[in-house]
Amino acid sequence: MKKIILCSFLAISILSCKKENSEVKTETITETKKDSLVETKISISVITDSLKNGEYSKEFAKYSDETIKKVAERMGFYYTIGGTGEEQLKEITSFKNDIISLYCSPGQNGPSDQHEKILLKDNNVIYLGNGFDQLTEIESQKLENEIKSKIKNFSHFSGRSESEISVKENGNYLIKFSGLTEDDAEASGGSIEISYETKDLKTYIPNTLKTKMRI
Repeated sequence: MKKIILCSFLAISILSCKKENSEVKTETITETKKDSLVETKISISVITDSLKNGEYSKEFAKYSDETIKKVAERMGFYYTIGGTGEEQLKEITSFKNDIISLYCSPGQNGPSDQHEKILLKDNNVIYLGNGFDQLTEIESQKLENEIKSKIKNFSHFSGRSESEISVKENGNYLIKFSGLTEDDAEASGGSIEISYETKDLKTYIPNTLKTKMRI
């Protein structure tokens, strides 16, 4: 499986940002993760150039520089553990049918693993998350209730496992992910296969829900 590992570029960008602030424009992005503010101080231009010239150059060839820059902006983040900060880059683990899969593990362990998807459409970058977390609170509860009507001991969605997101010919998003029963350990990732379709990510189409227990 392909992966972009930009450690060398990251090291260069950090040094250049410290030594040549007048020459390398550094942009800052902020986002909220688990109620804490994290900041990106990695040079977006360095990441953008790496995407254009690196392992995924062929896949990015049909997209504008502005779109590639938007992808780069989603890849860098800054986090703090125990009072010390560290800059990290999310890895591109797959790039298929205009959907990019990103992965990071801030704590370098299973519990801190994070997966997310972004869709490149008409030179725009659409954040998909893991699919099910884009549902409204009401729709999410409706989905949980319908799953429970099919699987009595269903507990919750697995945020640790990576989802599969694709776009069907009818334009609907197909979301596939894992769920846990009351007997499943969190580390297992879940023993239930769940899928549904949605037109806007915020609401799901009830008659498309499918569930299956893994053997």
